[in-house]
Amino acid sequence: MAEIKSTLDLIMERTKHLSLNEEEKQALEQQELNQLVMVPLLRYLKEERDADYLAHELDSLPLEKREEGRRLCLELFIDSLSPFEDNKRMLAGVERLLGKTGRERWEKIVVPLEKEYQEQREAAQAEAARRLRETLAAEGLSGSALLPYVDGESPHSREEKERSTQAFRARVKKDLNDPQR
Repeated sequence: MAEIKSTLDLIMERTKHLSLNEEEKQALEQQELNQLVMVPLLRYLKEERDADYLAHELDSLPLEKREEGRRLCLELFIDSLSPFEDNKRMLAGVERLLGKTGRERWEKIVVPLEKEYQEQREAAQAEAARRLRETLAAEGLSGSALLPYVDGESPHSREEKERSTQAFRARVKKDLNDPQR
């Protein structure tokens, strides 16, 4: 045992200069907080747990980290929103964290933007179908039976959808940070 202790003492002595500086400590603490928030949030979003579980886990954070944990969770909710998918689960989580008035404020911002981005996507698909019909007509193919299919899963379409989703999230974040809204 004395041999082990002296080995440990040697290790400690040789590594004492390897301590973290303040910036590294803060980054490590932030990473730990992200993990403490992300795990219950992902369980909630995957419908493995309910909003009460999420709120309980956030309330279990150390007192000095609770507010930052809730803020981080709300930011992650924004990063999970999509104008092309159902956002009810995120809004239910927001209601559990911010109350009914908080959810109503989010809905007031999110719902009109969802509509706007969905309409833009539909218009873009209609334009793509029109261009496709023109291309086919130039090749001598036309008629009422010829209906161009605009694949929503083409690489171009996926990229456009991702750009729209990122722009949607940026607008939601901007509008939520606007105290006038």
